[in-house]
Amino acid sequence: MKQLLMVLALAIPLMAQEAESKDVTKDVKVVIREKHDRGDRRQMVVKRQKMAKKQHIRQVVRLAVVGGLAYYIGYHQGEKHFKGGMKRRPYMGDRK
Repeated sequence: MKQLLMVLALAIPLMAQEAESKDVTKDVKVVIREKHDRGDRRQMVVKRQKMAKKQHIRQVVRLAVVGGLAYYIGYHQGEKHFKGGMKRRPYMGDRK
């Protein structure tokens, strides 16, 4: 009888600890999941910011390249081909 009481005396607190620890682990899991979700959101925000920055840099480079080509083709090539100006006919009339 003493042994049975001893076993019950030791078993009941251990069983109570397990029940409480399960509840605590659920709470801990919920907190961890919330922190993880927040972390994922932060990572996504940082990733979007990096992508936007890269895209902005690409746009600036693209604009510089296209602008440079347009300048070269329009201005420098135009100077080469039209060095003497436009050729025109002499006036037909009294003017000299």
